[in-house]
Amino acid sequence: MQLIPKQEPQKLTALIWEEHTPYENKLELIDGEALWGGEERDRLLLALIYNVGLEHLVNMLPDESIKLLHDLVNKKLTPLFRE
Repeated sequence: MQLIPKQEPQKLTALIWEEHTPYENKLELIDGEALWGGEERDRLLLALIYNVGLEHLVNMLPDESIKLLHDLVNKKLTPLFRE
């Protein structure tokens, strides 16, 4: 199931939680990487953002991070407007 985070929070079902959390819901830190990094970490992160909503995510970020995120989004969108 593909999760699409929206501005507002969305409920997680038991099935979504099971699909997006690591085996036995164990959180590990290995050599500075949460959950070994990669796909497992990204699935959990996406589920959490889906659950709290994009607005909450942005509201909890420090101003410096918001500016960086703004710049990253603009950079990604620029090629889309050229087509």
